[in-house]
Amino acid sequence: MATGTVWRWKPRNGTGVIKLDDADGTLVWFHLSNARGDLDIATIAEGLSVDVDVDAIPQGEYTCRARSVHRRN
Repeated sequence: MATGTVWRWKPRNGTGVIKLDDADGTLVWFHLSNARGDLDIATIAEGLSVDVDVDAIPQGEYTCRARSVHRRN
């Protein structure tokens, strides 16, 4: 599981981008349906620290997407 920060969030679409805490600052696309635990449309916000399971499957302009996103404890 990787760690990162919600970099972009579009509640209207329920989509966003997480910037990983890796050396490259990899950008990972995610959808609201990937949110787990207490994350929902009202609690996801830019700057939120998260744990993310990443799939190496391209999504649009991004090289990977999230399988699941959890609020970081």
